[in-house]
Amino acid sequence: MGIIGSLKDSLRKILVRAEFDEYLDDKNMHCTARIAEMLDNFSRKLQKSAENNFTEDFLLEEIKVLEEAKGIWLPNFLPRQAFRTMLQRKLDKISHLPLEFMGEVWDYIETVVIIVLKHHSKEYPQLQSSMTRAVKNLVEKMKEKAFDQVTEMIKMEKVTDYTCDEEYMEVWGKLMASQNEFTWVTNDLAITGVMKYPAVPSNLKIEGFGTVEVKHLINYPSSIRDQALI
Repeated sequence: MGIIGSLKDSLRKILVRAEFDEYLDDKNMHCTARIAEMLDNFSRKLQKSAENNFTEDFLLEEIKVLEEAKGIWLPNFLPRQAFRTMLQRKLDKISHLPLEFMGEVWDYIETVVIIVLKHHSKEYPQLQSSMTRAVKNLVEKMKEKAFDQVTEMIKMEKVTDYTCDEEYMEVWGKLMASQNEFTWVTNDLAITGVMKYPAVPSNLKIEGFGTVEVKHLINYPSSIRDQALI
């Protein structure tokens, strides 16, 4: 019981309370900092994977989906199925990342728990092997449970077409701030042609997206272009 009690206390300190006095010189055991780094890395991967090739293929994927969702709709209304299709495609591209992140975190936790366990059971070397196996089995069960929960969350996101995330409206607002300029540039390019009037810009700077090429969009109807931007 002494080993288990000491183990629990040490794990609470390094995993929950961010107290590292037992492992001051071992940065790998500064768990909250290491897990925060994993989370930051996961966030960067998520953002990178979600990015389109804005410089060359801006809105092309959206336009292709809209063309396949043609129907008799009211103007300026995005077909719900088109939105859900684009949402599911984007989620499919990144759905493996949360599972990879969970695996990385649980592998790290398993390593930490075993190190702490061995430290507190060093007076009982004959027990370390069996206790290590028990820890690995327990962590594996918890990992499977966590994976099931994350998988279920991802599935729910694929069938849900609304969000409470305020950042979504912020990004959408940045896009809409460029809507008039986008319409003017693409319409002018479609009418005048890129080669005939080189003074007409073939790219557009959109806050949050950088400078994007739009000349490849002139072959599509203006209504489709505007819907794709929205």
